[in-house]
Amino acid sequence: MSFDRSLFSIRSVSAERVFPLRSTILLDGNTEASHFRGDDEASTLHLAVYDQDAIVAVATVCQEAFPGSPGDTAWRLRGVAVEPKWQGYGLGRLMIKLCIDHAQHKGGRLVWCTARESALGFYDSIGFASSSPPFTLPSRAGVLFYEMHYVLPGKPAPDVE
Repeated sequence: MSFDRSLFSIRSVSAERVFPLRSTILLDGNTEASHFRGDDEASTLHLAVYDQDAIVAVATVCQEAFPGSPGDTAWRLRGVAVEPKWQGYGLGRLMIKLCIDHAQHKGGRLVWCTARESALGFYDSIGFASSSPPFTLPSRAGVLFYEMHYVLPGKPAPDVE
């Protein structure tokens, strides 16, 4: 028996297409908080992984200065979310790789993100380094976050200390 079916497709999508999964996975269902600064900028890339017609993973990368670092060559990774039943299959890693490639193609020198403490090992395994002590966000009390950065290959590292 044989059949021809692609397992997944990855598409560039509008910001509105990433909001439902972003809200469900990262924001405890708070749809009002799912719109992030930078989502509507022309340079922002929103990606979605589809399993047939269902979005099962999303990620966004937007041009945003790294805190404490001058210049416009930094890109911020935001809203990386994968449906729980699809976690562990490399979809998040693939989305981040595509976002990093986009930033580099657009002249970026650094990609950074705000990572939950529970995701530190994941981002570390991709090559991100922690740039800050732990902190909390008013909207996510009780959850520790870290700023993390990834210096793009072949580019001089900006000051991230």
